[in-house]
Amino acid sequence: MRMLIGGIALAMLAGCSLPASLVPGEPNVSKYSSKVPKDYAACILPLWQQQVSRTAQTSISNGYRINAPSVITADEILDVVKYKDGSRISLYQGPPWAKSAAMRKAVKDCL
Repeated sequence: MRMLIGGIALAMLAGCSLPASLVPGEPNVSKYSSKVPKDYAACILPLWQQQVSRTAQTSISNGYRINAPSVITADEILDVVKYKDGSRISLYQGPPWAKSAAMRKAVKDCL
């Protein structure tokens, strides 16, 4: 019985930690920047790493994904993709009580 309860709890926690971009829905913040994706990502990555040291950047089809992993809640994910002469910035954050104001501020500071 303990194993069953532990397994259910673990499965529930795993469900909470899925990246927000894999969940259908709109980003929490959507902005546009005149910077190309490479330049915007170069600005935001060190700022996010100051908040979450394990923040990582990966290449996606037309830009970059920056992921700040969380042990308890959903990861904070930023997609930076080519848009016209600059970039479209999409920030996906977890539940309201877990959102990082510092991460959101960095997104705006790099615009």
